[in-house]
Amino acid sequence: MSETEDNFNIKANFLTLLIGLLGAVVGYLLNIPLGPMLGALLFVFISKLASIPLILSTHYSSFALYLGGIFMGSRFPNNFFEDFFIWHISILAIPLFVIFSVLSVSFYLKIFARYDLSTSILSGFPGGILTMVSIGAEAKGREDTILSTHTLRIVMTVFVMPFALVYYGYEITENISSKTQIVNYSNLSLFEIMMIILVSIISLIIARFLKLPAGDLVGPMFGVGYLYAAKIISGELPPIILIFVLWILGSNLGLRFPKLDLSSFLKLFIHGCIIFALLFLLSLLFTFLLLPYSNEAGLSIFLAFAPGGLGEMATIGVIFGANPAFISVHHVVRVIFCALLAIFLSKRFLIK
Repeated sequence: MSETEDNFNIKANFLTLLIGLLGAVVGYLLNIPLGPMLGALLFVFISKLASIPLILSTHYSSFALYLGGIFMGSRFPNNFFEDFFIWHISILAIPLFVIFSVLSVSFYLKIFARYDLSTSILSGFPGGILTMVSIGAEAKGREDTILSTHTLRIVMTVFVMPFALVYYGYEITENISSKTQIVNYSNLSLFEIMMIILVSIISLIIARFLKLPAGDLVGPMFGVGYLYAAKIISGELPPIILIFVLWILGSNLGLRFPKLDLSSFLKLFIHGCIIFALLFLLSLLFTFLLLPYSNEAGLSIFLAFAPGGLGEMATIGVIFGANPAFISVHHVVRVIFCALLAIFLSKRFLIK
């Protein structure tokens, strides 16, 4: 890479972070649910539409996921070990949820949106966006449409979910709005800080080696979560960590959405609303069906099946007091099953 390209990337990264930070600050000051994430997302997305050259290195999002995993791990319940082994019923429901999602969404996209078969099916999966785009290239699907459809699903979920939860009476339990509390850390000793850093790095290395979905988040979360669940550590981490995570994740989401002309965007938006509604209703249905067989709150079950990404749904769960471990485990299983099913379908029906 030339020095000119290096300078351009540095400037573009800095500009993206700055615009995202401005949006995060506005969202924070307005005190809206998930304000830093939604503000950063909106500001970066609008800037991208205005043809401002923006780039965000994957190192930033990886670091944000790493910190997010640590923060979520610090919110693991003490009864995590007992609860983990009674999640099998809801985990076994994930393949059914994925199959119903693919059938309903791909049917709509094929019949009403008139997508080709490969694009319809691969756009209908409720997870595994990178896998779907990769298979779409092999199956001669429309990669840009698959990417746009999945991205819109995630963005719409992130935008709608916080307001919907507040509207239906759920309270924000993580106090990121208090100016005096965001840098507060309670009873966190130097030993505990060193343990968190050491265990989170080891867990990150293991997760990357195993190639776990969202390993940068999942590894540190379960590593640090073990320390808290086993009561080795009890000190609280400062909420400013969560604000930083929301800023970076929001900026990254704003960049992920492909730039489209107005006509294409409106068509995609209409289809996206219908897809979101279908998956939202399916998530609600599975939540009600699984409630009698789970000791988890309805919110945790719903976010475990919600049509957003793992990092975004786990983050929303932490902010609204849901169980991040439960949500993350189910999303990891979902992404893995989505990938396996997509590979099977592509080899059997799509790639000729």
